[in-house]
Amino acid sequence: MIRCCLVLFSCLFINVAHATTIVRYIDPFYATDADNESYVVALLERVLELTEERYGPFELQPLHTPMLQGRQLRALASKEIDVMWAMTSTERENRALPVRVPIVMGLIGYRVFVIRKAEQQRFAQIDDPYELKKLLAIQGHDWPDIKILRANGFQVHGVSWRDKMYALLGGSNFDYFPRGVTEVGRELERVNKDDNLVVEGKWLLYYPAATYFFVGRENKLLAERLEQGLKEMASSGELKQMLLSHEIHQEALKLVRFHGREVIELHNPLLPPETPLQDPKYWLTYDELLKHEQAHQGQ
Repeated sequence: MIRCCLVLFSCLFINVAHATTIVRYIDPFYATDADNESYVVALLERVLELTEERYGPFELQPLHTPMLQGRQLRALASKEIDVMWAMTSTERENRALPVRVPIVMGLIGYRVFVIRKAEQQRFAQIDDPYELKKLLAIQGHDWPDIKILRANGFQVHGVSWRDKMYALLGGSNFDYFPRGVTEVGRELERVNKDDNLVVEGKWLLYYPAATYFFVGRENKLLAERLEQGLKEMASSGELKQMLLSHEIHQEALKLVRFHGREVIELHNPLLPPETPLQDPKYWLTYDELLKHEQAHQGQ
């Protein structure tokens, strides 16, 4: 009887040890994030590969249902999906379980302006950041950025879909669209069919911000697995190398041109106190970005 129980336990252990972890996520639905070229999807797969020996095999399952970030948070809570990625805030960390390793190493907080080409000289002639605050920016209505900008005195209008933001900017009701420095390249390539929009050349906003993987609050095993893999990548330098060598990021960073910009530092009142701001292996500094730009000039 004891032998039978031991055999049964061994079989159960083997089955558990080899159980495949299904990881469902929303297939990136913008052309700039397409699944076959998405940095975050590639990172997610790499993290799961690194942790496969300890946690077992996995299968990524993209769901082809476009969802804004607020809807994805609800989908995590209802267990329709297993993971999403977004900029963190106290509100979001109350709704979902954050994996507190910044997957773009703070680059989401470096923001350049997309503007109409005819407005380039107008922005270049602005000398006082307070003059920028009189202009009207456009942002995602459920992005933390809109609250951050407003808390720092900027005039901002919220819109639902990213393509709509660019279309509205092409008109005359809005002055600029702050975008993360890794985002602007492919986006402009895709939406700027009439060559009306450009990256503004003088100003750069910076606020401390972290993009995390989020999982459902009960899914602690997946959170632990992702955290272990990401920490290993950050410690070895693989995370930084993967981030900066990704083709879309390379294109965007060349377009931005950091050298000579006026940097406006903002505070982020939404940043949770648990954000690992003091751990240098998780963040890219402005000096590092300048050195990276200098090292890759002419390439």
